[in-house]
Amino acid sequence: MGFIDDLKQGLPGVRFAIPDGWKLQEQQDRRVVLLDEEHKVGWHIIHAPWRADFRKEFATEQRRDIERHARYGFEQHYHQIQVQQGTQRPPVRTTDPEFSPLISVETITVDGVEALFILRRVAYEPILEAVVGNILIPLANGLLDITVFQHSQQTGYRENQLLTLALQQNPGEGLPKVRRKLGQAHFDDPSHDDKFPTHPLTCVRKAVKWLLGQSKDVLTITNPAPALPAVGAEIELPKLGCAVKIPPRYQPIPEGVLPIPAGVQLLSRVILEGADDPQMLDVRVIAGVTLSPETRQAKLSEMVQQQIAEWQQNGATNIEISSEPIDPPGGSEGGRLAMAVTVSMLLGGVPTHTVARWLCEPDGKVFRFGVATPPYVPTAEAAADVDFVLRSFRRLAVKSGGAWLTSDLQLAPAKRAQLAAQKQA
Repeated sequence: MGFIDDLKQGLPGVRFAIPDGWKLQEQQDRRVVLLDEEHKVGWHIIHAPWRADFRKEFATEQRRDIERHARYGFEQHYHQIQVQQGTQRPPVRTTDPEFSPLISVETITVDGVEALFILRRVAYEPILEAVVGNILIPLANGLLDITVFQHSQQTGYRENQLLTLALQQNPGEGLPKVRRKLGQAHFDDPSHDDKFPTHPLTCVRKAVKWLLGQSKDVLTITNPAPALPAVGAEIELPKLGCAVKIPPRYQPIPEGVLPIPAGVQLLSRVILEGADDPQMLDVRVIAGVTLSPETRQAKLSEMVQQQIAEWQQNGATNIEISSEPIDPPGGSEGGRLAMAVTVSMLLGGVPTHTVARWLCEPDGKVFRFGVATPPYVPTAEAAADVDFVLRSFRRLAVKSGGAWLTSDLQLAPAKRAQLAAQKQA
């Protein structure tokens, strides 16, 4: 049994009867890649542990983030493609400020559940045009990302034919003027798809339309996401001994789907796809640490340096750090203090930024609030998010209770094992 069987039984939160004609290319515990010759596309399906918030009131910010992510991914793909030495290659298309790799973002419905459909290009240059569509479905135990993709080595034939027709309809106007007046949105308009049945954009759109038109016997949601908390609502984190308010579009990772250490709460802000790491916010209490008032400031600085050393051990390079004391929430009575820390580094060769706030309470307990950002997110935005959390911080009364275990994972592999045991009984 594998992920395809999990999907057929609805274990990831979605039941999807994958057609027998699709050819398996790759399969792992929570992802599968298939080839669909009927629709002339590939499918990549992944179950990710992230929680998503696609509320329409944040549509403007969501699209801004998707646009930035799509642009960054497009440029990364361009630089990763190896070309023969001496080959004349045009610069990456995003050097043109009027070009955007993002084609469309829309809210759709999958079996009565609101989901997000994002359509974009990941390559657009001579002999390579690639189009990708992501269907992001929020679930109680994470997120299902159904990705459809297609590419062609005949870049631009759709645009050239439509441009020729437009020139005939606008005699006397030059090609640059007509192209600029029409814009990329004209060439990508769905009304032209039937004229170009094998174009990547047409193939991806038609495959998605086919999928969304399937009956519940083929595609159904088995574990829908619960209602999202009200915007700005406080959430209590009893295992950390505190309560905080979370910034817009961050949601707590479902309990048990990741082996998170005790004393840590992770929250995710999904942007573009499930396969990529989302923007992460973490709230944590530093276990086993109580700082005395006399050495509190120095010890807090030491703890920051210890974390830097851990990143270096994990391969981080080009580390730049800035830190400064800030006013703590609730004032400095009782020796309470706080520190703002910003770190820029290369992690796995990728520029990464971390913005954190460290807080030492009067009783010596230490809390940390941090946001790790991809390079296309300004650190000022991450700082605003983490400051929002810090200002809302509230301690909870201590309650006695048992230890928190994180070994009881609830992802599909564990459910699969339980199902197999029941069949043997």
